[in-house]
Amino acid sequence: MTTRAGGWLHAAFASDADALEALRRLAEDGVTAEDIEIRSSTPLGHGFVPTGAKIATFVPRHAVIGGLLGGTAFFFMVKLTSEAQALPTGGMPIFPLPTTGVITFEGIAIGAIVLTVATILYECRLPRRSTPGPLDHYLADDHVLVAVRCSEGTPTAWASKAVETGRS
Repeated sequence: MTTRAGGWLHAAFASDADALEALRRLAEDGVTAEDIEIRSSTPLGHGFVPTGAKIATFVPRHAVIGGLLGGTAFFFMVKLTSEAQALPTGGMPIFPLPTTGVITFEGIAIGAIVLTVATILYECRLPRRSTPGPLDHYLADDHVLVAVRCSEGTPTAWASKAVETGRS
């Protein structure tokens, strides 16, 4: 059985084993990893990676960048605040070095946390600005959704064990 039109074919699978079988059949049919999307309401194991897909995340890199930006911003906040206040301190700094260190450390932590959360939301495409998929309601029932970008002649036999299929 093959498709006639382009778009996405969505399939909801009741068990992980059925979804893995569908991924195996898609790999046999030569569907590339870029044309497959897998979604679930629970974390999936590494076995759910389509053949040829490379798992990549920017979270570690962005956490370091966020820490550097946050620490730099908070350090300069302390430095510029102490220079902006013309208080007579007898040659002593308004903010001593240990206090500056604590504030800089907190800036590092806040920067890393904020950029990590922002990166996770971006990579998960949250919040979604698009309409839900045709079978997204199955995610609430602990089903695994597999969506495949279809073109002319793409086989659909991989979805034979699906609870329901739909197009978008």
